[in-house]
Amino acid sequence: MTIIVSPENEAQSVIYGLHRNPSTGQLLAVKQPNSEDWSLPALIVSEQTEASLSFITREMSGLLGRSIIACRYVWIRLSGHSGGNEAFIELDSTDSSFGALKENEKWIGPGDLLPILQPYQREVIHDYLVEAKSENVPEFRQPWERIGWYTPAMSWIHSSLRALGIQLTALPEQVKWWSLSCVLRLTTTHGIVYFKTNAKQPLFAHEPIFLTYMAGVLPAHVPIVLASEHTEGWMLLADAGDKLSRDTVENKLELLRTFGHIQLEMITRIEEIIELGCADRRPLMLLPLVEPLLEDQVVVSEFAHEELENLRRNLPVILDMCNRISTYAVPSTLVHGDLHMGNAVINDGTITLIDWTDASIAHPFMDMFIIFGEKDLTLQTQLRNAYLEMWIDFEPMPRLLELWSLCEVVHAVYHAVSYQSILHHTEVKSRGELGPPTYYLRRALLSLQSRETNSD
Repeated sequence: MTIIVSPENEAQSVIYGLHRNPSTGQLLAVKQPNSEDWSLPALIVSEQTEASLSFITREMSGLLGRSIIACRYVWIRLSGHSGGNEAFIELDSTDSSFGALKENEKWIGPGDLLPILQPYQREVIHDYLVEAKSENVPEFRQPWERIGWYTPAMSWIHSSLRALGIQLTALPEQVKWWSLSCVLRLTTTHGIVYFKTNAKQPLFAHEPIFLTYMAGVLPAHVPIVLASEHTEGWMLLADAGDKLSRDTVENKLELLRTFGHIQLEMITRIEEIIELGCADRRPLMLLPLVEPLLEDQVVVSEFAHEELENLRRNLPVILDMCNRISTYAVPSTLVHGDLHMGNAVINDGTITLIDWTDASIAHPFMDMFIIFGEKDLTLQTQLRNAYLEMWIDFEPMPRLLELWSLCEVVHAVYHAVSYQSILHHTEVKSRGELGPPTYYLRRALLSLQSRETNSD
């Protein structure tokens, strides 16, 4: 059966569902209406539709008339032109058992599908079934991307909510479900609650432990942990507020003031933060990582030869900048790691920062991508000056501006190193979710070229 959720005249994408019978290895097939043909369940959607796993879960559940969840993209082809994208998605039942088949459903072997599949589709299904049969989980595949994870996770959610006197009133919604994290929005008798778990990456914080600690230090500026399971890294979070407007200058300034306050408060607590498991990424820690970064084919393979050689020629300059940052009196402190307007919410006039997955100890300016990346140069200067004013007790403004200029290059290298670590600890098939690995190093190169131009 196929469901169409796309206007006829728009370019369309096809999303096939792979629901495997764990006992027999067969796939769920559905009968097409008014036809004797059987096929994989499929959605046809507009290319303009954001086909998130949440969207696919909702539409596939409606198509099949049963509660299922989309676990992961098994294979995806982006057309790059009109003609449509195509994807295969692994599906799992939200119940411990699939239940009885309906009249328009049956389990079929891959051979039964051969007449209706293209050769490349047969290869996708063959590889999927071989992997599933082997029971060898690919390195770095996340628990929530595996069949059978959802049921025990939901059992923990239900029991944890009951202990708080709270009940679910609707099916969970997948807010984020990818190789780095899983976030569910839970509608309950006491409002919205969020479930979250993160990938176990070397540079990632153990967020439940970190947030519990921060609640005792700056409770107004971090989400409240309602329940947690430290072994699995699961947590339930209270709804922290409404998203900030991205277009309001005052909101950007208030975010910077709030975060600057957090950073200043945490200067004397950096050893405690490190003991919680957050990475120590102070400037001198970056030095031995820069040269290997430029030799890592996973990171630099998409660079043009000239770009890469330019970066390598500038390696001594970059290393000198890393060294010079440590000569200024601005101390290392807590950094968020992914500071932007989308990770800030407001409640009763107070800003709370969410998604502390990348929390670590580093130079405070490493977090200022929100300013370095601002395209409006007048606004960029306004934001920069407002933020630097908070550090005036450590250095006079002229030296803060010198330091800022160094960090414009080094912060991009810092984030490239983060990206490198994440890539190497992400399943190879899922690396495409993370975007182009060249982005931050290109920013560093542009900043270096700008410095050369300004010095001429």
